[in-house]
Amino acid sequence: MDELFFKALKFVLKWEGGYVNNPNDKGGATNKGITQYTYNNWLKSHCLQPRDVKFITDDEVQQIYYKNYWLKAGCDKMSPKFAILAFDTAVNMGVSRVQQFMKAANWTDIDKFFNAREEKYKEFAKYGNQKIFLKGWLNRLNSLKQFIAEY
Repeated sequence: MDELFFKALKFVLKWEGGYVNNPNDKGGATNKGITQYTYNNWLKSHCLQPRDVKFITDDEVQQIYYKNYWLKAGCDKMSPKFAILAFDTAVNMGVSRVQQFMKAANWTDIDKFFNAREEKYKEFAKYGNQKIFLKGWLNRLNSLKQFIAEY
């Protein structure tokens, strides 16, 4: 884990917060952005017994984010700005979206990546009760733009 990962993680954790179990959130019980499902899989892969995500440690959070999001999204092979953007996208929208948005951005245009992400949020907001999250998603995206611009 390097300095860039920890800077990106600090941004992500600012937005992911602590323990929540919002019935409208399709991810279910989540702590520091890690769902119970993801935590269970991580514990199992380390031959550990399942436990409530409420009790996830900071070290576990770092390890999960590094292995399951930073490395899987290829952030370790990107320019710093794209790495931060891709990491936050992987955490917030899934690793598979990173490649989708990179393609939309022709692998070089950060603004096109941001636009693709914003459009996907708006698409999500059209379905069921997801509209209640749109303002928060867009606030996060605007904060990320500012964070990357200052980097």
